[in-house]
Amino acid sequence: MTMTHNPVIFIPGIMGSRLYDQEGDLVWVEYSLKLTKLGEMMRIQNPLFVKNNEKDLAALSEDEREYGAMGAFEYPYKKIIDRLCAEFPKRGVYFFSYDFRQSKKDTAKLLDQQIRRTLHAAGASGADLIAHSLGGLIVSAYLGMFGSDTVGKIMTLATPYEGTPDIINTALTGELTYIPGGLFDAVTKITRDVRTSFPSGSDLIPTMTYFSRHPMYHYTKNIPVNDEMPAEDSIPDGEPYYLPAGQIRDAGVNVYEPMTPKEYAMTLQQLFGDGNALRLENDSRTLPELDRSYFAVGINHQTIRSLIFSDDPNEPEITHIIYDHAGDGCVPTDSATMFGHLEKLGKDPQGNERLLKTEAEHGAIVNHDPVIDWIIAVLSEKTAAHIRSDPVITDKPAFVKPAGRQEILAKLQKLMTTIKNQKKTP
Repeated sequence: MTMTHNPVIFIPGIMGSRLYDQEGDLVWVEYSLKLTKLGEMMRIQNPLFVKNNEKDLAALSEDEREYGAMGAFEYPYKKIIDRLCAEFPKRGVYFFSYDFRQSKKDTAKLLDQQIRRTLHAAGASGADLIAHSLGGLIVSAYLGMFGSDTVGKIMTLATPYEGTPDIINTALTGELTYIPGGLFDAVTKITRDVRTSFPSGSDLIPTMTYFSRHPMYHYTKNIPVNDEMPAEDSIPDGEPYYLPAGQIRDAGVNVYEPMTPKEYAMTLQQLFGDGNALRLENDSRTLPELDRSYFAVGINHQTIRSLIFSDDPNEPEITHIIYDHAGDGCVPTDSATMFGHLEKLGKDPQGNERLLKTEAEHGAIVNHDPVIDWIIAVLSEKTAAHIRSDPVITDKPAFVKPAGRQEILAKLQKLMTTIKNQKKTP
């Protein structure tokens, strides 16, 4: 197939598509009085629908284009869609909206229909795919189910191939970016039972491989600091911190024990199971084997590495969160790179990096100019050899914070940083 004439299909991440009810009214996300009924409308039993997948956005004006769901202040995917339309006005640019509550396999079947419909309209033999976050897992599921004959270049951005602990924290606490969990529940009524019922959540949980490298923990007990303890075990003032040996200390010596694999699987089953199949293994390893696959990964941002649960298997609650700076604020670098598996990919014939590690946060990676320039060069089969991966910061240790208010403040700070960075970007 001639890659340079392929239509381009953009696949957004979780919560990135606008969803409508049977009357055609916007449900996700509508900032109006309907927000208080959002929880009921978003229940998995209620069918929701999408629009505009058939439209060639390059042939439309900006006010007619589909950009997906509105973010906190703007459409997160607007910049990349507009750039693609400007660069490829004759190829065709399409936005693949989907019901992000559903499993990646169910969505992959719809993606197959989208690709076939797009190829028929464009008179082409293959489509280039750009996928953000969960979208990358959907593309992987599509390839496993339908093969790669109708696909050209594949570019995934910030995809959690080995899962992310952030999805567990969000499911249990309801914290979404800058909205405190309790407030989110009270206003929208998207309660824990609604959030954990989404099959897509089961697709994003950390795999057993991730768990073997970064186990989850049970809180067990607190040992008060006393004069008999060695000096090196005394707790200095300041933030709690994590000891690689497996003990975590904050006001005294809080002792935590790693979960066993069985305990971890049982906890996940209790939270997300209820008829949903748990994705506990990375089933995307075939994607890097395609020489036309490319990956952008966010690095050097404070990211949840692991979670600490209350010692109650019947009512699991998150008591503390372990952070490091190896990720994009949502997806750990280990997950996004398949524990370094993608590091071996090297460059394409034009000299472009097939793995681009960049200092961009999870949501902002789609608006990051070097990433967009890299995408356009790859799709055009031109060189962007000057765009290189950013250096990885390795001197910041992991640390622990109690779940709750501090986590909310951390997410608020992350949001404000993202907004400032976007304002600086021309």
